[in-house]
Amino acid sequence: MSTKKYSAISSCGISSMQGVPVEVEVTILPGLPGFEITGLGDSAIREARNRVRAAIVNSGYRFPEGKILASYAPAWIQKRGTGFDLPLALGILEASGQIARPKNLKTLLIVGELALNGEVLGIPGVLNRMITARQKGQFRECLGPAVNAGEAELLSRIKYYGVPDLRTAIAVYSGVRIKLEKPQKNHSNDIITTSRLDNFTGQKQAKRALIIAAAGYHTLLMLGSPGCGKTSLAGCLPGLLPELSEEESLVVTMIQSALAQGEIIDNLTTIRPFFAPHHSVTKAALIGGGSPLHPGLCTRAHLGVLFLDELTEFPKAVLDLLREPLESGRIRIARAREFANWPAEFLMVAAANPCRCGYALEPNDKCRCTPDQIRLHLRKISGPLWDRLNLCVTMQSLSGNDLLNSASARSDNEQELAVKQIQICREIQRQRSRDLGFKKNYLNSNMPISNYKKDFQIEEGALDLLSRFAAAKTVTARSFHNMLRGARTIADLEESYSVRPEHIAEIMQYRLDVSSLV
Repeated sequence: MSTKKYSAISSCGISSMQGVPVEVEVTILPGLPGFEITGLGDSAIREARNRVRAAIVNSGYRFPEGKILASYAPAWIQKRGTGFDLPLALGILEASGQIARPKNLKTLLIVGELALNGEVLGIPGVLNRMITARQKGQFRECLGPAVNAGEAELLSRIKYYGVPDLRTAIAVYSGVRIKLEKPQKNHSNDIITTSRLDNFTGQKQAKRALIIAAAGYHTLLMLGSPGCGKTSLAGCLPGLLPELSEEESLVVTMIQSALAQGEIIDNLTTIRPFFAPHHSVTKAALIGGGSPLHPGLCTRAHLGVLFLDELTEFPKAVLDLLREPLESGRIRIARAREFANWPAEFLMVAAANPCRCGYALEPNDKCRCTPDQIRLHLRKISGPLWDRLNLCVTMQSLSGNDLLNSASARSDNEQELAVKQIQICREIQRQRSRDLGFKKNYLNSNMPISNYKKDFQIEEGALDLLSRFAAAKTVTARSFHNMLRGARTIADLEESYSVRPEHIAEIMQYRLDVSSLV
């Protein structure tokens, strides 16, 4: 066995969802017994001393005497989490001469948490760490928890050794050829939807707006009385949206892996995220923040849907934080010692009552609110946020006939027709991105173009109609461009080459004049 008193093990941490390469160095110095860990570690890393000591002893190995000094380099980067337990234990055993890594073997990237009995426990962000290792080009093999094997095998370029305990990890590290059992995959990506368009009678305009929003990723606000179907219609979105592409699946799975809280990820996510937070959500929970910086629901809903039910009940300060991600698709948070730049390209769908009692849109004078009360209620949505709502649709209570029809089963295929229509529209938008020379597949709502008339094939009559509407309604430049983008999506749904006046006329219906409600 080697008599050296020093060992260096390659590992990787997580910071702001990105992998951070870390070198775990261990040396054993003469002197009184002690165990110190340096390198800006958090409390979980400081507590690793007890976990690692117990795991080594309970695995049948000797915990060395003397002063043990461990350093997580680079020392100036904050380290967090329990993923350094396994490399620390192997480093201690190698520095004490109890194990050795043959020189002819490749360098291993090692991550994992240790239980007191020596079991290797799963950790979040294994996929993110391995992607960082692949990008650096330094590692071709990784040693980690067996429970994370399914997630790690999503990257075929790096061989992953999933080990159940410290003794097995020592055998792999020492070059012993052993057969590692793979855990069974118990998770699936089957879409389970509780709402379908077929289940609803009436509300044709709201259904149409929902399809337009899903096809082009246009923000949508449904304003209507209680019980008219706003929340139920929003629940149809997971079944309407197409599955994630392979590239999108990898991004969403990385986010889920980095933010996992005990969940086991063993395959790529193909369904789009859908989050519907309660209106008591905090700023940090929605946008991200805290110490250390942690992504919020906007990042978790990346490439999916963020549904805000009872929009007017959300705190004003929380709602206004959505303005930047809706515009740029990113969330940038700066702190004295940290900076985060997270993806946040989500489809925002919101639902709200038009007034406090909820019946301002009903034709039977059921509303008990005064005009000032209605203004005060809607004032919770700031002007800049109103300007970013591409589609606004008003809904009324269902008629007696519609309620009667909703109680009976329906066999039409409205849902399937909408899904097919949306898929065709998405393919038209992908082809437009390629024709315009973009490397990324953009949708109409976020396609970076400046010449709308040329790139979106807008007819002169359609532009003239919209310009007259904008002059009469005092439409902002952002709203004007968003209406052009919405009209282009309507044209794509009809598989029309150009945007005609009738497409502009339809998108004008979804431009809500708040003054008409009071």
